[in-house]
Amino acid sequence: MNIDLHIHTIATPHHSRWEPAALAAAALAAGIGALAIADHNTTAQVGPMAAAAAAAGLRFIPGAELDTAFNGKLWHTLVYGVDPGDAGLLALCEQVVIRNRRDAQALRALMEESGAALPSLAQIAAGREPNLADVAHALVRDGVWPREADVEDEAAGMAYLLRNRPGAYNPLSVDEVAAVAHAAGGLAVLAHPGREKSVYAIPADEADIAALAAAGLDGLEVSYPTHTPEQEAFYRAQAARHGLLITAGNDSHGPDNPLGRYPAADYAAFLERMGVSL
Repeated sequence: MNIDLHIHTIATPHHSRWEPAALAAAALAAGIGALAIADHNTTAQVGPMAAAAAAAGLRFIPGAELDTAFNGKLWHTLVYGVDPGDAGLLALCEQVVIRNRRDAQALRALMEESGAALPSLAQIAAGREPNLADVAHALVRDGVWPREADVEDEAAGMAYLLRNRPGAYNPLSVDEVAAVAHAAGGLAVLAHPGREKSVYAIPADEADIAALAAAGLDGLEVSYPTHTPEQEAFYRAQAARHGLLITAGNDSHGPDNPLGRYPAADYAAFLERMGVSL
């Protein structure tokens, strides 16, 4: 059996495009027997996806991907095996939205007071309320903050924000997410630890993993499309060293992104914890 444990759905329509029924059909066609969705800061499509997976004969694990930070770095934390209606998890998702909105409004007001016009913000936000990344993106695109060579404007804006505006961004902490996951009978896994995308993702090193494991992290997503063989080997070794589970996912955001086909046997310990037998 093959698996893919990191897929996004229409729960965030501006960000991802998989409809549950279409995703279930695509998973079957790809030879996937078990899958998990992990939408950003929401569980809105977990119920529909569970129904679609059941109808297709697929084994399904509920998940969510939360924006987090720890020890001064930004991370994405995957929460698995938690009921989508769990009050603690829903409160975390709501807090991400509230904090982001509050931080975005504060930054926008500060810039407007200083006379910085952001004509591109409406286009970037595309009809939705601007989030912090949108405002940072606009500040770079509109020439208020500097560009970075070979870095997307949004990432350059967030990097400038984090380096030059202490306290302007207040995400959840990985340890508080792990605590909520554990209280609800779930697991917390570090998403794509080897991915590098300016300030959004800085590859996790030995010290990062040791600190995160001590803070309650349960696992590492060792298999990921952009991880090199050397990175995967490193994260597998780190997982073994700290007693962490390992997972795999392709981070597909729609039918134009391939699904992963990872051998379930390689991730049996995690699947067993999630009640998925091989």
